[in-house]
Amino acid sequence: MTDEEFLAQLREAFAVEAGEHLQAMTAGLLELEKMPATPRRRELVETTFREAHSLKGAARAVNRTDIESVCQAIESVFSQWKRKEVSIAPGSFDLLNRAIDLVTRLLRMPDVATGPAERTEITNLVRDLASAPAQAPAVPMPDAPEPEPPASAEIGAPEIAETVRIPMEKMDALLRQAEEMIALKLTASRNAAELRGLAGVLEGWRKEWAKVRGLTRDGLTGQKPGGGDAAAAAGLAGKNAAPVAKLAEFLEWNESYVRSLEKRVTALADAAAHDERSTGALVDDLLGDAKRLVMLPFGTLFDLFPKLVRDLSRAQGKEVALSIRGREVEIDKRILQEMKDPLVHLVRNTIDHGIEKPAARAAARKAAAGTLTIAATQLDGSKIEILVADDGAGIDVEKVKASAVRAGTLADADAAALSEADALALIFESGISTSPIITEISGRGLGMAIVREKVEKLDGRIAIETARGAGTAFRIVLPVTLATFKGILVGVGGQTFVIPTAKIERITRVRREEIRTVENRETIALDGQAVALARLDEVLELPARATPAGFAEVIVLGAAEKRIGFAVDAVLNEQEVLVKNIGKPLLRVRNVAGATILASGVPAVILNTADLLKSAVRSAAAGVARVVAPESAEEKRARNILVADDSVTSRMLLKNILDSAGYSVVTAVDGVDALTALKSSEFDLLVSDVEMPRMDGFDLTAKIRADQKLAELPVVLVTALGSREHQERGIDVGANAYIVKSSFDQSNLLEVIRKLI
Repeated sequence: MTDEEFLAQLREAFAVEAGEHLQAMTAGLLELEKMPATPRRRELVETTFREAHSLKGAARAVNRTDIESVCQAIESVFSQWKRKEVSIAPGSFDLLNRAIDLVTRLLRMPDVATGPAERTEITNLVRDLASAPAQAPAVPMPDAPEPEPPASAEIGAPEIAETVRIPMEKMDALLRQAEEMIALKLTASRNAAELRGLAGVLEGWRKEWAKVRGLTRDGLTGQKPGGGDAAAAAGLAGKNAAPVAKLAEFLEWNESYVRSLEKRVTALADAAAHDERSTGALVDDLLGDAKRLVMLPFGTLFDLFPKLVRDLSRAQGKEVALSIRGREVEIDKRILQEMKDPLVHLVRNTIDHGIEKPAARAAARKAAAGTLTIAATQLDGSKIEILVADDGAGIDVEKVKASAVRAGTLADADAAALSEADALALIFESGISTSPIITEISGRGLGMAIVREKVEKLDGRIAIETARGAGTAFRIVLPVTLATFKGILVGVGGQTFVIPTAKIERITRVRREEIRTVENRETIALDGQAVALARLDEVLELPARATPAGFAEVIVLGAAEKRIGFAVDAVLNEQEVLVKNIGKPLLRVRNVAGATILASGVPAVILNTADLLKSAVRSAAAGVARVVAPESAEEKRARNILVADDSVTSRMLLKNILDSAGYSVVTAVDGVDALTALKSSEFDLLVSDVEMPRMDGFDLTAKIRADQKLAELPVVLVTALGSREHQERGIDVGANAYIVKSSFDQSNLLEVIRKLI
């Protein structure tokens, strides 16, 4: 796709988005004009201000400088209203409505068609809007322009393409309705199976009746040749002639009736089988077509990354060449939306941690510019692989282990014995980061954990390949669509659960006496290897039950040396499953991936296999878990935090945030004051500005690190200095976190503090 074609696509999307923003702005202005000065009015000013700001940003993205300049002027008016610098003059509403009308007209023409008249109107309107907030009298509305006559159809005009624009929410609703048809397909299959079973029962009756029919008739009429028994039967029949005759007549009628019933049931079974095949084919075709309607190419997501990579690499002082492949590969729109944030994090992580700076690359005899590859590949009809790879320094496994030890995830002895593959898997654990400092880009140790959680939620998997000095590759395998999958139904504790078939290595049966105990946990022999065994009811924390004798049904999950068998009461059958997401407040429940409605109409829980494997390991470790000492009085006390900032406003803002979070806060007006307080009292953490009189935050941090008693004190720098050089200086002097005020969020600050203390 050429740049011109891509820009045309963007502008088409911009036109739809701009219409929504303009509609919201118009409604907001009309409501504001009628509303008295109330808190609701201030809220409405804020909302409409944001709509204008969003429209300005969207116009800039598609190079509509004419619309951008008008939106900038509108935004300035709302900005002054928001700051309460002036009262809202009635004439301002007229001007703002004129501006919205002008933007609406500009949207109907390309920017290259903006003539002198339009440019003059834009200039005059921007000038009027600049002075609008200070005007007390109303500004008279100009004469409305003459409406443009509709363009007549030209002879020989090209035929209009047979396409229609449909909102995605309608497409999503159509897909959901098509997915619900799966229940109809499953019900038809179940009914056909029931009728086939009933026909089989009647056929069995007919065969058994054929065996005794002659004996019954001869016994009742006494016609069977023989000796005394026949004579006795004949005598009996003679004495009870009427009842015997009625019984014989009933049996004849019963045979005829049951044969007729058998024929009708057989015919119904054949018809149901035909309906099952027809319904199944129609539902499959309908669902397939509906899925294709909401499939989007990866290009719609990948096109976000060139600017992101450019901005991040420049901020980091690095050179990065971006290579994108597989734009045309299509995937379910819902999966594409869910993968946006994980891919953004992987790209940010790659630039921040992976690719080196030009000097370091030159020392390693590499090209100055690192290469970042993002690619999508169709593996088969149901799977897609996303690759995020770089040619940077690779992952330092020893740093990962050290971070895990600091976070308390591993003991020193366990870290030393850990294999490289297991050590790499640690980066997906919450709180593990190799960054030397916490910034707005990295260092919190949450991003990779969120990436894995999102991938597993989509029924995918993620793997890492890395080599020191050669780079790192993340491979994510995802399903093409989310709607349905094959699942194995298992019975546990009187309930039915679903385990995705694709996640099951095998299903086996073992004798109870073959279950052995190794290192305080049950195991079974599988392919000559000992495989850990967990009881699914215990993992799911269901009520305890007595273990039945005989065989145990076992579902084996995992692969290679990480296999775990799960004992269940019964393996029922395999079924196509429609995933039903669970809403609030159960968005994320351990061991649960979703729910479904079975063919019988009974709801069932779909189990999260990744969670099951973790829960089984935790369950096994529970018996040998170390005893945790009770929290001491020292640990229970409120944490003391020192805040150093020369700005009264910033100092009080930080103090209020920390006070509300339960911390005990002391403030200092600059670095000298803070250092004096640190030497006279004990604190658990320091939050400091950088630019302060007498002693700035960098010098304060350096003096803290040089003091033997204060060297281990966590230091968080919160500053407006966001350049790469300042962040690097923060690392050099020993700060634990560096938060830029432009991206400041109180939840981020509290999260960083909780991580450090």
